[in-house]
Amino acid sequence: MADLQVDIISPEKPVYSGTALSVVAKAWDGEVGILPGHAPMITKLGAGEVRITRGTLANAVTDRFAIAHGFLEVANDHVVLLTERAAAVKDLAGVKQEDVDALVKQIAEERDAEKRTELEQRLEWLRASEKLRSSAKA
Repeated sequence: MADLQVDIISPEKPVYSGTALSVVAKAWDGEVGILPGHAPMITKLGAGEVRITRGTLANAVTDRFAIAHGFLEVANDHVVLLTERAAAVKDLAGVKQEDVDALVKQIAEERDAEKRTELEQRLEWLRASEKLRSSAKA
């Protein structure tokens, strides 16, 4: 079975580059799974998790990443995720409840629609990354 070439890129830095057996990503409307030979496609990403399974079928290892919005492209067994934020789940810092509460208050008080959307995306990132970090501990 051929491998996929996978790249996760955020504005700060490339987060992952390597080969994989499969990729599962959080698209805007649900999860999408990609195996070698997948048809070309582009989809919008949501906030959530990307799972990259690498190695061999007998000794597979899954790397988990938190992502926040962007795009995923598949072409010729090459998967590229361009995302606003990305981090390995093992590298995520804990989220303080007071930070979430302050952000919720800020969203409620914000009148500018564009700024409100930014704040809502930041809140979605905090909640998604904390959920992934907590599940990684379990």
